[in-house]
Amino acid sequence: MRKSLIDSRVRRGLVCALAAAVLLAGCGWQPLYERPSASPASGGVGAELAQVSIDPVVPQEELDPLSGSNTALYDSRAAQLLQNHLKEALNPYGAPSSALYHLAIGLRQRTRSAISLGNGQTTREELTMLAQYELNDAKGQPVLKDHAESVTSYDILREPYADLSARRDAQQRAIEQLAQQIRTRVAVFLKK
Repeated sequence: MRKSLIDSRVRRGLVCALAAAVLLAGCGWQPLYERPSASPASGGVGAELAQVSIDPVVPQEELDPLSGSNTALYDSRAAQLLQNHLKEALNPYGAPSSALYHLAIGLRQRTRSAISLGNGQTTREELTMLAQYELNDAKGQPVLKDHAESVTSYDILREPYADLSARRDAQQRAIEQLAQQIRTRVAVFLKK
């Protein structure tokens, strides 16, 4: 009795999966990163992404409202990391010799207290990174303007090395998320 119940559930699941596959094929759905063949140069959206040149990411510096200090070194490192991740994501075989598009990005980051003790000491901070980007054609005309945002958080332990390490880890996670968002949005635009 139990075996027949399991068999009927398996059959029902297979029928549903087959029906979903038929419906998706019928509506014209295609995977975003599909290639006509196994060769990396065979085309698809990956080949179009490889024609995007990435301009240097510009950090939009802001003063820290609490301390009044400028975080230029920290911001420029984030800009460099974002540019490196985008180069790996869009141009894995190297920069295009004659780019069809140029991607210009401005990066801004803010840190705010997420959790604090009653005495005002912060125990958790949120790092918000916002990338404003513009995809320009070869003539310099904008064809896509958008933004991507990522929010990560980390604990403040009041240990200098641990706090710095936690902040850098949060920054790395946020940069990876931004790069993935930008790559996906540009790929969707180019696929149209």
